Order: sequence, then C-alpha cells, then structure tokens
Amino acid sequence: MDSISLNRFNALLLFFILLVVALYFGRLFLVPFTFGTLLAMLLVPVCRWLEKHHINRVPAVFISLFLVLLFIIGLFAIISAQIVNFSNELPQMQQRLGETLNTLQKWVEQQLGVEPQKQIQLLKKAASNLFKSANSQATALVSGVVGGFTNFAIVVIYVFFLLWKREKYESFVLQLTEKEHHSQVKDTLYEITKVASEYLGGRLLSMAMLAVIYVVGFSIIGLKNAVLLGLIAVIPTIIPYVGPLIGAFFPLVMALTSGDTGAFVPVVLVLVAAQAMDNYFIEPFVLGSNLSLSPFMTIVSIVIGELIWGVAGMILFIPLFAIIKIVCDHIPVLQPYGFLLGEDDDGKPAWIDKIKKLLKKK
Repeated sequence: MDSISLNRFNALLLFFILLVVALYFGRLFLVPFTFGTLLAMLLVPVCRWLEKHHINRVPAVFISLFLVLLFIIGLFAIISAQIVNFSNELPQMQQRLGETLNTLQKWVEQQLGVEPQKQIQLLKKAASNLFKSANSQATALVSGVVGGFTNFAIVVIYVFFLLWKREKYESFVLQLTEKEHHSQVKDTLYEITKVASEYLGGRLLSMAMLAVIYVVGFSIIGLKNAVLLGLIAVIPTIIPYVGPLIGAFFPLVMALTSGDTGAFVPVVLVLVAAQAMDNYFIEPFVLGSNLSLSPFMTIVSIVIGELIWGVAGMILFIPLFAIIKIVCDHIPVLQPYGFLLGEDDDGKPAWIDKIKKLLKKK
C-alpha cells in the first residue's frame, strides 16, 4: 500500500515537473494562444447575439474583433491626448522637482549629516551605473514593443479562427470522451466558457468603475492631469493584489511634484478609498463567486504565473486556475483538488446573492 502511494506521488511529481518545463519553454506559443483563447471565450456571447440577429458567422466574428480594436484605439486616443497636455507642464514640473530635491537635500543634511556635495557624488555614481544599462534596456524596450505588436496580431488571428470554427473544437473534445459522458463534458465546456468570459468581462468592468472613481477623486482634490493619472493607475490593477500598488506609484509621484505638499495625503486617501470600494463592493458584485478561487490560491496563481510566464502569467494564471478547478469539480477522482482550489462557502458575501436574485426577478 505504501509502495503504491509512493509510486503515485512520484508520478504526480514528475507530471508537474514536466508540465512546468513545457509551460516555460513553450511560453512563446502558449502565452498568445492563451490570450486568444480567453478573449475568444469573452467574445462568444457577442458572436452568438449577432448571429441570432441574422448576421452570418464570419461578419459576426469581424464585428466582434472590430469592437475590441475600437475599444483599444479609443483607450490609446484618450491616453495620448492626456499625454500631450501632460508634456506642456513638464518644464514647470522639472522646476518643482528641483525645489523638492533641494528640500530633500537639506533634510538629509540635517537628519543624517551628509553634506549636499557628497549627496551629489552619490547620485552621480548611481546615475552612471544606471546609464551603463540604459542601452540594453532601450534595446529590450524596442524589441518588447515590436514583439507586443506581433503577439497582438497573432492573438487576433487565434481569436478569429477559434470563433469561426468553435463547434469543431467542441466536437474534438467530445470525440476524446465516451458517448455516455458527452452531456457532462458539454456542461463542463459551457461552464469553462462562462467563467472565463465573466471573469474577463467583470475584470474590465471593475477596472472601468475604478478608473471613474480615480478620475473623480483626483479631480475633486485638484490634482492636475486627473484623467491620465486615473487611467495609468488603473491599468496595472488587472493583476490582483500587486497591480494596485504599482498603479498607485504614478499619482503619488505627481502629488509630490505638483508643488502643493498638501496634495500627497488626499491622493493617498483617494487611492485607499477607491481600493476599499473596489474590493468590498465593486468586485464582489461584478465578479461575485464566478471565479470561485480562494484568495490564497489566487496569490499562488499570481506567483507561479510570474515565475513561468512573467507579467502575462500574473494575468493569465488566475483564469487558468479557475478552469482547472472546474475540470477537477467534474471529475470524481480530482474533486479533492477542486475543493482545495475553491473558496470557502462562508467567504461569499450574502448581500451580493440577494441583490442578484432581485435583479433576475425584475
């Protein structure tokens, strides 16, 4: 009995090692393909709605992709227009930044006893080390931008073919299983598509609401370029837990260089209040329990995703873990793993379900 358990453990360990190796070395193909698959799941309801209104499959797919491209172009247009306004204020910001640095130098001299000349020497040394790696970083940035456009084009192609021939891929999965299990497999595929689309759609809707809160809050406290800062602050929040901390950096820097030292604390309050509203009201209502991952497993998926696929993994591994949970829930042997990945029943806000039931009745 012990030998059987040991053999099974070794087999599982070998499987996970091979899986990690395959995911890591196959990331150039798997990352765009996973993005394309999840985006296709998000657009399936749009395509079905268009097809119900007597639009053929291919035009429906093109219209769905066009809506996505239109959204991206509109977002870039808003950010570009705000950047133009932001660039006009750069000379004033540089002057205020210089004044802030002078104040900081005096504070360091008073508190730590380091003379301004020595501080400048330390800064020059740090700057020289930074400039040594500037060329390689610039090259990496250019190649990253080019690779990003290439991957985006590949993702669009994947989405087109996945939506165009979506029944074929469902039939392929059904052919891999016995006929008596087809109904269960169809339910599993439907649930996977539903969870993936609702997660991505809910995440985008949550980000949009959070951006509105940021922009309104920054505008009320009088922070300049509130729209630009709100959009920049909300983009990293697509990554749970870590993203809000990254996004908060830019508004805080703007508050420090705005010339008004009293703007820093209000910006912090806006960021904290917005995240509290997002965590306790927006996300529970928009996402609800559709993802069904425990907070601990969500963090684990982010860490593992970053180790294997980098930033893309931090975004993609959350819905992938949710899909794994659905598969485990529908296979009796794997149900304990689904239980481990899932959230506790007492972690679901009861008021969310009550509101949703009222909306369904109406």
